[in-house]
Amino acid sequence: MRTPQNKQQVVGDYRLEVTDFGPIVRASVDLRPLTVFIGPSNTGKSYLAILIYALQRFFNGTVFDALFGRVAGPTSLYQFLSAGIEPSELSEEDTENLFDWIDQTIKKAGAKEFPKNFHTALPESIAALIRPLLGDAGPLFHGPREDLLDSEIEHCFGVNATRQLIRHRSKASAKVILRHFVSDTPVRSEPFEYEFTLKGESPTLNSSIPPTIPLQLEVNENLLTKLKRAVSFLTLEEDITRATAIQSATDGLLEAVVPYVVGPLARRAYYLPADRTGVMHIHQVVASTLVQGATTARLRPSDDGPLLSGVLADFLSQLIEMGSEQVLARQNLSYLTERLEKNILGGAVRLETETGYPRFAYRPDGWKFDLPLTRASSMVSELVPVVLYLRYLVRPGDVLIIEEPEAHLHPAMQAVFARELARLTHSGIRVVVTTHSEWLLDQFANLVRLSTLPKDERKGIPGADVALWPKQFGAWLFKPKQRPKGSVVEEIKVDPEAGGLLTDYGDIAEQLYNEWAEIGNRITESGG
Repeated sequence: MRTPQNKQQVVGDYRLEVTDFGPIVRASVDLRPLTVFIGPSNTGKSYLAILIYALQRFFNGTVFDALFGRVAGPTSLYQFLSAGIEPSELSEEDTENLFDWIDQTIKKAGAKEFPKNFHTALPESIAALIRPLLGDAGPLFHGPREDLLDSEIEHCFGVNATRQLIRHRSKASAKVILRHFVSDTPVRSEPFEYEFTLKGESPTLNSSIPPTIPLQLEVNENLLTKLKRAVSFLTLEEDITRATAIQSATDGLLEAVVPYVVGPLARRAYYLPADRTGVMHIHQVVASTLVQGATTARLRPSDDGPLLSGVLADFLSQLIEMGSEQVLARQNLSYLTERLEKNILGGAVRLETETGYPRFAYRPDGWKFDLPLTRASSMVSELVPVVLYLRYLVRPGDVLIIEEPEAHLHPAMQAVFARELARLTHSGIRVVVTTHSEWLLDQFANLVRLSTLPKDERKGIPGADVALWPKQFGAWLFKPKQRPKGSVVEEIKVDPEAGGLLTDYGDIAEQLYNEWAEIGNRITESGG
C-alpha cells in the first residue's frame, strides 16, 4: 500500500491509524519524539496511549507466556520472524554473493579509517534474501502472530477479548494500521506496514515491506562475531557446516536489520498511569497481597478476567523490580533526575532496600530524615515515579508514556515540568503525554516557536536550551462527535497569530466570561 509523499515526515518515526477503536471513530497520528494527546474525558486519549504501549511491547519482543501468566523475558524481535532461510533454497551464486559481502564487511570493520560501529546498506542481492522474512512474521511458539498481538492488547487493556474494544454501536470491525517510515529521502516514502483487524473471534494481522526500501544495519561487535562464526563454518566445506554457515549468517543479518526496519518500535516502553499516586501509596500492600507466584508483568487473572489492567500490573511489577541489585546498578540519567528534584520537588527521592523490599521516600532540602510518601505532598507522590523510572529503568531510545503529568502541579510547576519533558526528548527518550492542561500546551507551543529564533537570541527565555523543532513535536486533539458517536483525532499546530495551540479551551473561557457578564447584568437589573 502506498502512502502519499510527505516531505515533513520525520524519518524513523511512525504513523498510527485507528478506526472504530474504543471511543475513537478515526485517528491518524504521527508519533514524534514528543507527542501530546489532549481533549475532553472519555474521548480515547488513554485508549490510544495504551494501544501504543501494547504495540511497543509486541514489537520489542516481550513475549507473554500464557501458560504461567507472566513474561518469559525480552527476546530479539527477529525471533518473531520465521526461522530464517532454508540453506537448500540458496543457489551457489547467492551463497557466493553473501559471503563475499561478509568478507568485505569484516575487512572494512577492521580498517582504521572506519569507526568502531558503522552503518551500511545491504547490496540488493543480499537484501533480496532477507526482505521476504521481514514481510512475513511467522508463528512464534504455540500460536500465530495475530494471536500474540491479540493477547498483548488484551493484557494491556485488561479485557478478556479484543472484540470488547470495538467502538460501541459500530457495525464494522476495529482496525489498527501502523506505518513506520524508514526512507531517508522524501522521494522514497513507502513505509513498513502492519494492519491489525479486530472482528468477532478471529483477529487478523497482515504485514508488508515495499521492495524498494533499502535495508540498512549497524555493523557492531555482536554482528561481526556472528559473521565471523559463519565464515568459520563455511571453511569446513561440508554440507552440514555449509548449511549452518548460511543459517548463522542470515540469522545475524536479520537480527541486525530489524531495528532499522522497525525503528522506535524495537525499543522498550514504560507506562505511568493516571492513578500512579494511589498505587505509590499502597503498592507494598497490593504487591504483597496480589503478586504471589512471581508474576512480573501481569497479575494472575481471576475466573472473570484480569485482576488489573496490564499497564497497572506492569507499573506495580516495575516498582518491585527497583529493589533488585540488577536494577539498582543501572543508574545513568542522574543529570535529568537531579534537575527534577532541584527545580520542582525541592528535595531528593530516596529508595531503600534494607528490608529486602523497595521503600520509597522523600527528603526535603535541608532535612536530615526522610518522609514516607504518605506524608509528602501530592505533587511529590505524582512525580516520584517519573524520577524513579528515569533513574533506574528508562534509557535513551526508550518510550515513556505519561498520563496527566500535570496532576497535582501548580501551573508554574506545570510549565517547568513541560520544559523538563522537552529535555527528555533532547536526551533521546521518546515521550507520549495525555493531558488536560492548557499550561503544558502553552509551554510546548512556546518551545516550538522558540526554535525559530537563532540560538544566540534565545538568552534569558525559559527553555532556551530545549527548544523543539516542529518535527520533534506533535499535538493531537480528541474531538467528540455525535454522528457517528465517538471522537475524531486531529492534529493541532502552533498558531503564530493567535499564539499557542488552538483547542476548545478558548470557547470554554468565553462561555464562562459570558456567564459572568450575564450574572452581573441581572445583579444590576435587580438593583443589587
